[in-house]
Amino acid sequence: MGHTVDQRPVEIGEALDDYDKVIVFLAGPRQLVATQVYEGLWAIKAAGDKLVLAFDDWQTKGIFDGIAACKDEEKLFATFILGVNKKELDDLKPFTKDFLAAVDIVSRRDKPVLLSVFAGGDLSLLVPDYPAELLHGYNPNPYHHNRKPGDRADIPASELDFLEAQASPEYDEDFVASRYKLNKFNFASLVQSQTKKWLKKQGVINWEVEFFGNKKEGQRRLKEGEMVQVYAEQWASLMPGYPHAGSGWWRARPLQVADAGSILIGEPKEMMLYYQDEKVANITAQDVEEATPKMREAIAGAQRTLLYKYHPLDKQVQQQELTKALNL
Repeated sequence: MGHTVDQRPVEIGEALDDYDKVIVFLAGPRQLVATQVYEGLWAIKAAGDKLVLAFDDWQTKGIFDGIAACKDEEKLFATFILGVNKKELDDLKPFTKDFLAAVDIVSRRDKPVLLSVFAGGDLSLLVPDYPAELLHGYNPNPYHHNRKPGDRADIPASELDFLEAQASPEYDEDFVASRYKLNKFNFASLVQSQTKKWLKKQGVINWEVEFFGNKKEGQRRLKEGEMVQVYAEQWASLMPGYPHAGSGWWRARPLQVADAGSILIGEPKEMMLYYQDEKVANITAQDVEEATPKMREAIAGAQRTLLYKYHPLDKQVQQQELTKALNL
């Protein structure tokens, strides 16, 4: 698209004048993953009119509230935040006004926001109380490794050396034919306390549900490539619904399950964005249990066909979305 992209933390105090756009991904300052809070705040302040805010976490309200809470020095330099960020207060004090100005910029909610989504959703469900004209979506699928069975590496096979290529799994080896798939559901979620009601509504009667993600409860917690293999081995994946259903919030799972030849069961409002077909979008666990193997194979095939029909891996489409979102 004619631009060089630097993906990195900024240095506190550095000028960002040479950039056409400065895209800052937001996280709650008190999240353990937020280890560049002060660098991020500096980037927000230094970017000026070039600033674009972005999220890779759908819990936007909590993130906004967490940043807004840092509106005074006591909250901004809380011991917990300093510890997670491994910063000394004396080093940050000279930039206090800049950090607080950045908090105010985010709190005003008047900057463009970039969201990774499937096309067609209601972005206000993700970022409520924000001007609709400032919310922009793009679909990362064309540039994302979908990690279908036999293609789980982080780098293209063409870039592997000979021995690495020989050791890599092949699609035919890892793809599980329908006659060998287990009559089993998988449910992978780190916030199951919010999704128990959703799961209960799915109508699971006889099949086992294997839960993933919580080691304290004896569940397997797998890397993405390993989870893709589970999708191939088990007939169906239960993808929990959230209050933002219908927004199109991007997940890799719909494509991973489709490529594994298995069935995805999710919140109908969200599933309609994927498939644009009422029958396919409203598949329940009970439907899958009662179906014959041939019928399950047909359901999985329909989901895959419709998903790629309406959300193709077209890099030009993504580039058009980004061009509009970034006003390039």
